[in-house]
Amino acid sequence: MKKTAIAGLLVLGAALSGCGGSGHSSAHAENEEAACVGGYDGWWNSTPVSGDTTGLPEETVTVDTNTGKTIDAFNRSRNDAGKTTDVSDVGYQPVPDESWPADSVVVIDTATGKVLETIAVDPGTQLCQ
Repeated sequence: MKKTAIAGLLVLGAALSGCGGSGHSSAHAENEEAACVGGYDGWWNSTPVSGDTTGLPEETVTVDTNTGKTIDAFNRSRNDAGKTTDVSDVGYQPVPDESWPADSVVVIDTATGKVLETIAVDPGTQLCQ
């Protein structure tokens, strides 16, 4: 029992010290690149168990609010056909808005231009593109 408690504390200590689970990565060698964060999932790019996608957007883009660049895209028709959606597959060009919060990403419905979701990102996090 005592050994189990000590092992649990060691694992907890490793996680808290940055040895795992923090979601951040730093380069430890000159040639190693830092990991990037991307692939945001939510209600906007999911399919209900019923299969009824009425009211869900057909296509979305995820935009870095600091740069105004599109970092991710989703197209329901491509997804349903078993294909991924690359940013280059979507012709939508976001227009950065000064009301978007810094250090965030926004998910935009390309049909309406409406921001569906805002997700805060830790400052300094490298976003995948």
